[in-house]
Amino acid sequence: MPQIDEVKKRAAPPAPARRNNSAPTVRSQETIATLLRSTLTVTPQTKASEVASAFQADEALRIIAVLENGAPVGAVHRNSFMAIFLSQFGHDLYGRRPIRKLMTVDPMTVEAETPLDAASRAITHDALKRAEHDFLIVREGKYLGVGYLIDLLQKITELQIAYARYANPLTLLPGNVPICEEIDSRLLGGEGFVVCYCDLDNFKPFNDAYGYDKGDDAIRITAELLTSYVDPQQDFVGHVGGDDFILLMRSSDWKTRVQKALNAFDERIVQLYSPEDRARKGIVAVDRRGQSSFFGILSLSVGAVQPTVELCQSHHEVASLAVHAKKMAKQTPGSVLFVDRRHTP
Repeated sequence: MPQIDEVKKRAAPPAPARRNNSAPTVRSQETIATLLRSTLTVTPQTKASEVASAFQADEALRIIAVLENGAPVGAVHRNSFMAIFLSQFGHDLYGRRPIRKLMTVDPMTVEAETPLDAASRAITHDALKRAEHDFLIVREGKYLGVGYLIDLLQKITELQIAYARYANPLTLLPGNVPICEEIDSRLLGGEGFVVCYCDLDNFKPFNDAYGYDKGDDAIRITAELLTSYVDPQQDFVGHVGGDDFILLMRSSDWKTRVQKALNAFDERIVQLYSPEDRARKGIVAVDRRGQSSFFGILSLSVGAVQPTVELCQSHHEVASLAVHAKKMAKQTPGSVLFVDRRHTP
């Protein structure tokens, strides 16, 4: 019998609270561990003929991990290995040799807690360097199982479909459903984060005066700038609807990032106005009481708060904090970042 150890099927561990979406790219709190498959493992001393027998006995087997003391030291990929072994003299030349002579010594390995989107980017970036793209899944260097590229592609496709379903059609940013899921995910993970509620000031009179097309341009500019200044690896941008946006920030320099976005907003947004309105720094329009009033150039109010994750039960409580912070921000004219010192609902 071949000296091959079968790894028992393991339930994938819960995905950490990390999701990431700040641009129209798919992000998910699910980790690569959700793709974990049980497989066969061998040692570096296992004979190549025994590995070949394992592949021949199971047509679905695509990759075998080579382990020493529970850690991967190599991998054997079905296609490349069998192409050599089944060649004219392959069996005679390699059959009795240890598999370490034929294994891939630097297989693609992915930490179990890696988010699916990050794993997809890493594997895609590495694609040109490798003939085989199935990978090993590890936790702190210890082998857990394997992942198949086809499974990752299928999962990413499913996420893309779900993303498109809930994305805001104007900006393509995540809408209310993924925003709430992201907040709940971060609360569940227990790591601190900052929530920023962003709202345009004087948007309705601008929209009435310049029309819906210019109003849509203002919203798209806001989405573009917010997306440009966050850290896509740690932060999240969502579009609540209309002229309201949500940032979920973990970047340590989040205040600087938000302030840069505000500065860039002020520079860009004024270009939507006519030269006359730019010169007088606003427009005259009818207010909510039906009276003619002066409204300044569009500005962006950002209310920020860091919820205490241990005391917030769901996105509803976080939303309450964020709405209060936004109201406080809007009390100051112009584009402003207000940091609310409250941490609990």
